[in-house]
Amino acid sequence: MAISSIGGTINIITRTTDQKKGGSFTSMIGNDGYFRNALTLSTGRLKGGWAITVSGAYTQGNGYIDGTSFLGGSYFASIAKEFGEKHRLVFTAIGAPQSHGQRTFRESLMTYDSIRDYRYNSDWGYLDGKEYNMRRNFYHKPQMALNHYWTINEKLFLSTSAYYSVGRGGGTGDRGSIDGRGSWAYRDDQGLLRMDDIVAWNQGSDNIGGFPSSGKYQVAGLGSVAGENDGLIRRSSVNSHNWAGLLSNLTYNINEQFTASGGIDLRYYKGIHYREINDLLGNDYWLDSRDINAQSDSVDLNGDGQIDRRERGALKKEGDKIQYYNDGVVGWQGVFGQLEYDNQSGLTAFFSGALSNTSYKRVDYFQYEEGNQESESYNFIGYTAKAGVNYNINKAHNVFANIGYFSRAPIFDVVFPNYNNDANEEAKNEKTFGAEIGYGLRLQKVMANVNLYHTRWMDKSFIRGYQDSQGDNFTANLTGLDAIHKGIEIDGKALLAKDLYLTFMASFGDWQWTNNVEALISDDDNVVIDTAFVYAKGLKVGDAAQTTMSLGLEYKLPFGLQLDANYYYAANLYANFDPVDYNSSAAEGRQALKLPSYGLLNGGIGYRFAFNKVALKLRANVNNILDTKYVAEADNFYAPNMSNEQMLQSATGFYGFGRTWNVSLKLEF
Repeated sequence: MAISSIGGTINIITRTTDQKKGGSFTSMIGNDGYFRNALTLSTGRLKGGWAITVSGAYTQGNGYIDGTSFLGGSYFASIAKEFGEKHRLVFTAIGAPQSHGQRTFRESLMTYDSIRDYRYNSDWGYLDGKEYNMRRNFYHKPQMALNHYWTINEKLFLSTSAYYSVGRGGGTGDRGSIDGRGSWAYRDDQGLLRMDDIVAWNQGSDNIGGFPSSGKYQVAGLGSVAGENDGLIRRSSVNSHNWAGLLSNLTYNINEQFTASGGIDLRYYKGIHYREINDLLGNDYWLDSRDINAQSDSVDLNGDGQIDRRERGALKKEGDKIQYYNDGVVGWQGVFGQLEYDNQSGLTAFFSGALSNTSYKRVDYFQYEEGNQESESYNFIGYTAKAGVNYNINKAHNVFANIGYFSRAPIFDVVFPNYNNDANEEAKNEKTFGAEIGYGLRLQKVMANVNLYHTRWMDKSFIRGYQDSQGDNFTANLTGLDAIHKGIEIDGKALLAKDLYLTFMASFGDWQWTNNVEALISDDDNVVIDTAFVYAKGLKVGDAAQTTMSLGLEYKLPFGLQLDANYYYAANLYANFDPVDYNSSAAEGRQALKLPSYGLLNGGIGYRFAFNKVALKLRANVNNILDTKYVAEADNFYAPNMSNEQMLQSATGFYGFGRTWNVSLKLEF
């Protein structure tokens, strides 16, 4: 690929013609109303070289976290046709439509401990007696691909894939305010959103406890018209896309020792971003003032007899676009090549290189008048160079080394950081240098790998979202960060006794940022409101455990029963650092809050029974068997006179899931 990932890329080729005729049906139940059914059918190889495999699943549940019910499905289809011994066409389609409630507002850990339990979610309530989450995610991203495999001769093989993806969906949240406050201010004594009262106030009801004494002002002839400061609605932030690409790779077996390959990687991506009205929550209209091309309506929203700036715009109904509407257009054009060497005596090596161009253009339909809505196109040349070698000392021992340098285009939001068509002329490619050396052991009863790595990230950019104490959303756009990730990784498997296996893994890392940068702070309307200098130098990378270990046992009984257990341990986990907290030199070098280490015990039992051409598999799993309470993630918190434990309790974040379980029955035929 012309734009590869740092750690490598896995290519999964579906060979429907290799599937045996038959299928399977799986049914699964689990904690909190989890239910899933899945069916897979395959024709096997048919006359004329045809083969078809289809698979589908349906999933629903209440969610482990309160108010996070979910509903989803998934499907897969593959149709293959062989044309003699040289050509094979495979069409695949895959997708997974889903909708689920979210928990985005992080309470302090003290709140979960002393007032609520750790399943508590403040983003939902009841509307007309039914669960109503102000923040739901919904998405469907079907992807279709037509793959052609051509064995030109004994030395040449060409594989080509043309693909297309249409992503549709986004996430919801509240918009507007009542008495200057969002939905977060209107919760009952159980901490749930007072959705029925919000709707009643929007419709003009007076004297609702905790609300302004007078209900929403009713506009003559229009009813309830909500605006930024007059009433609440639920909006959807939509992030859809159209994506097409062509990937073609030619492999040439030069001789027994050398193999060369190369090809092209072409992609086109159009991101479609806007907000729309999802639920008016009892209002009749929303007056949107953000679209400069739609300013035909003037409405006295609050009845004060005056029309101010926010009372001019366009009246909108459910499904209409509001606040922002823009497209991001991205193009990739790339070429790549690789040379592999195998001396047939244990030494293998490779060298690969790639060159690519990434172009960005932004189209804004709300902030600019027609004819002036497209930005210029900005191009970034990227390249990749990688090399590696492996030597099999004998059948039991091997050593290897890899090295690579990557230069790839910055992300779209770095090129257009201000949420308009003004580009960042200082945008730079992200660069990465990586090197690793390793050793492998293959004995009759023991297999193991050891890997030492050193990765340097340069000019890295990322978007950091956070909420203040009032529940308002903000985004920090950081560019130019450098980081070093280094460490050692170990994994393996050992046969302790007949049918008794031990699996193990350990990773010890040292990951930290190495420089200070500037951050652009923007509000929930994508408007940049501040610039902060971030003192990140020396800070440990947060939100990922830098030390992890796992130890597992698996025992297979001769009559089809299997028992397994696994213990996972995580340590050296640091909180997400909030850029606002590191905007003074006094904060430089002060590490983010260190979260407590934790261990989780998981286990399962399975049984397989076969008769004739039918097999039954029964499986039961329990995660976090000991119901361990642990902090999964948290935002940084610092107070000079507090102990680490006190700061931890004051920090906002989430506890991890407690004990969960599932049981499945699979029929294979």
